[in-house]
Amino acid sequence: MTAGASIELAERLLGRRCSVERPITVDQTNFSVVVDEVVVVKWLRPPVPVPHPGVELIRHLAAAGFDEMPALVGADERDGLVHAIVTAYLPGAADGWDWYVDDVEAWLAGMLPFDSLTASAQRMGSITARMHRALADLQPAVVDPSAVATQALADLRLATGQLDGLQWLDESAVAAAMQPLQEAPHMMGHRIHGDLHAGQFLRAGSAMQVTDFDGNPLQDAAGRARAQSPLRDVASMLQSIAHVGSVVLKRRRPDRTIDVDRFTVEGTRVALDAYRAMHHVDEQLLLGFRVAQELHEYAYSIQHLPHWRYVADDALPRLLDTR
Repeated sequence: MTAGASIELAERLLGRRCSVERPITVDQTNFSVVVDEVVVVKWLRPPVPVPHPGVELIRHLAAAGFDEMPALVGADERDGLVHAIVTAYLPGAADGWDWYVDDVEAWLAGMLPFDSLTASAQRMGSITARMHRALADLQPAVVDPSAVATQALADLRLATGQLDGLQWLDESAVAAAMQPLQEAPHMMGHRIHGDLHAGQFLRAGSAMQVTDFDGNPLQDAAGRARAQSPLRDVASMLQSIAHVGSVVLKRRRPDRTIDVDRFTVEGTRVALDAYRAMHHVDEQLLLGFRVAQELHEYAYSIQHLPHWRYVADDALPRLLDTR
């Protein structure tokens, strides 16, 4: 993206002069730039045909009164394509791959109480529940959970075919986890976030917001715009809490496995309890979705971010109770 393009777009949408742009340098499939510490310009790679699924979601959520997200400022739409999405910037915000990892490390160092970690997990679960309540009337439809199992088994074949060191992976255990999804009757679904993980939860001071409604980066725009089971979001959110623990062990405190395991177990439990306070959850189906999510992490690492596979290497055996 050329220098000054984000400033030019921000000026057009805000109706005033802007002067400073700052790229957000994190791993991502798109490219985001903060302009004047006021808005975030996210350039889509590649551009997405109109209507953009993420823009549809944000507008619906805003109309439903859900405000735990950055406000939509506008979009750059040209020639039938959305090239960029512009949202309000939350000053001083960090995403969960930063703030939550830092919090876990601070707890390990005796500088933060454990209750603070579980309180963050509870907020993530509650925000997810409120988001789903607001999305429940956006394209409600009957969905087939067996499709999730089919994709998970395809991801399994991709992982075992292209990645070394997966001899421990018990394919029969994966099949057993997928069986409830394959045998379940069709269920009600609606539009969901589609890529809900710790990195999508921004925190600044006491504020927490969910962001980036583009959906699953491994799906095309049509796939992202379809109704899905909200359990997909729940599974992704829960497993990302486990991934926070994996990041801590891999990059910072490999000597604290037992303590980090405690965080992972309690954090995911508290987040799920918070979600269940508003929505019914079938535990067997959720396990299938969680295993499917870890197989998706392998597929994502193959297609976008090779070093990320370690989170699935860590989390999937726990779910399957193997190795």
